[in-house]
Amino acid sequence: MTADIFDTARNRWWGLLPLLALLWHGAYTAIMLDAHYLFFVCYSANFILGIGIYARSGLMVGTGAGWCLIAFPLWLYYAILNSDWEISGVAFHVCGILVGVVAMKNYRLPGYTWCAGLGLALILQVLGRIFTDPALNVNAAFRIYDGWEGLFPNYPVYFVVMFLGFAAFFLCLTWLNNRFLFCGNKDDGRH
Repeated sequence: MTADIFDTARNRWWGLLPLLALLWHGAYTAIMLDAHYLFFVCYSANFILGIGIYARSGLMVGTGAGWCLIAFPLWLYYAILNSDWEISGVAFHVCGILVGVVAMKNYRLPGYTWCAGLGLALILQVLGRIFTDPALNVNAAFRIYDGWEGLFPNYPVYFVVMFLGFAAFFLCLTWLNNRFLFCGNKDDGRH
């Protein structure tokens, strides 16, 4: 019987990768940029993903990987727009996606993963409003993201549409993962 190096449920060292990337890029962000940026969802997502792999929790893996998938295109757009290809930022965002997808194949995501995804977003919205500079608009906690103002009549509509979109994303992610990506046995206890 050969060991599967990509079996994150048995090889929990995979959880170290997003945590180390978080530590590296988090330190860079706090020292070189602004510590308020640490409230962006991608930082929490990598942390939850890494801990989820160690805890063998499908809910945490799904929540962390899901938010890494949502945050990546937004970061990529920002990186292209500002020519910001700082190596720790690239490694941090790519690591979350790759480890997340590898990990999700080992876990059946619970049907309520969307609740955890929305819960994380809501918590970060509140924390962003309390602890971050409104000028930074971390996680769109204060206003519609710049450039998107014409798509929404006001911030409450934007907020509701985004949260409905996040819920739909996590519902689809859960269904797609459990239907096509998950490689384990339904009854193997990894849920």
